[in-house]
Amino acid sequence: MNRRIVLRLVLITFAPLIVRAEVPVQVQPTGLTYTGILVNGSSTSKFDIVFIGDGFQKNEQTAFNNKVNEAVAALQNRPGYSARMCGFNIWRVNVLSTDSGIDHPKNGISKNTALDCRYGNPAMLEAERCIVTDSPAKCFEAAANAPARDAVFVLVNDTQWGGCAGNVVCSSIAAGFDGLITHELAHKLAKLADEYDCYVCDGSDSNRTYSGGDPWEVNITNNTDRATTKWHDLINATTAIPTTTDSPPGVVGLWEGGGYYQRAIFRPQNFCHMRQTADPFCAVCARKVDGDLTIRCLAVLDILKDRRFIWREPFRIPIPICLSCPRPPEGNLLDRVTLQLAGLPRDATVRIVDSQGNGVAQAQPSGDGFSVDFQSSRAERYFAELIPAQSMTPQEVTLRTELFRNGEAQELPVIQQH
Repeated sequence: MNRRIVLRLVLITFAPLIVRAEVPVQVQPTGLTYTGILVNGSSTSKFDIVFIGDGFQKNEQTAFNNKVNEAVAALQNRPGYSARMCGFNIWRVNVLSTDSGIDHPKNGISKNTALDCRYGNPAMLEAERCIVTDSPAKCFEAAANAPARDAVFVLVNDTQWGGCAGNVVCSSIAAGFDGLITHELAHKLAKLADEYDCYVCDGSDSNRTYSGGDPWEVNITNNTDRATTKWHDLINATTAIPTTTDSPPGVVGLWEGGGYYQRAIFRPQNFCHMRQTADPFCAVCARKVDGDLTIRCLAVLDILKDRRFIWREPFRIPIPICLSCPRPPEGNLLDRVTLQLAGLPRDATVRIVDSQGNGVAQAQPSGDGFSVDFQSSRAERYFAELIPAQSMTPQEVTLRTELFRNGEAQELPVIQQH
């Protein structure tokens, strides 16, 4: 073979290895590049957190391991998370940096680290407390060593207070960083807003007035109508709106200030973990965190044509994707799916949720069971959530399942049961 051709083939074959940025990670005694810290079940249903570190040198990996354990303990000890740890899988990936610590642009400190994390740069109108990575792709590459990820959480080897949550969640290991862990994760998991009155908080953005529409986050609003505001069900009829008196402590109402504005925007309670990390979650935030984790704690059973079992507690069944099923009608990007479940008690509840636990459709009683129609994106995962009535005692159920996609029956697995 011509030598030039051989050389060209070699270059083509190995080019991806040259281009791809490798993040150095430590191989564990198991031979794996990750460690399972808390594993509660399949990543299909759990919220998977991958802790990675930046600014930890090879000889500092034990310190990193200890900080990850402290972060997990912070979740276990924080009401809102503590009773729902069953919803998490937690993994650790040990990333090796050349230098110890991370960048401080304000002070002209630059470090050579694996993930390029830094504190905010006030000269760029950034909040110094907000720790970010300039190379999110490296963070995702490191986290990809773990079996799955819903949140990539970087612990940086620095004791100055700071943290931020975006596509990548970051926290320092400052004294009291347990509050940073639980606060920043609440942004990622429950999509909660910050409830403080400023962003940079150096005096340059104080006393601002909010003028936009109603924010999408559940814990801040500009709607002052008692009957329709987001958390109206938690507000006592005698509570003044807006709310200025916290007696007895913990009054739920409309407290002015939040979402980085001091005026014309409101939060549920005077004190909340999303306003001060030393405080507990307010009632609205606690409800959202608990709800988002509760669905992750449900058992997931494979979908079968027929299943006989003793029903004791809520569970989920995944709605399988069907690549061989007919495509949706011309011009429609979504499949029309019909799920029929026969053999369930009439007082049960059945609903369709997406991979984040958001409700998609509610099933209605039909015949000797339930039926539900919904539109399905082939890029999303869906589950049927089956919840028995609170008064139900354990009972034997024979569940018969039919699934139709775009009008055609979808074949389901059949297992002989004796």
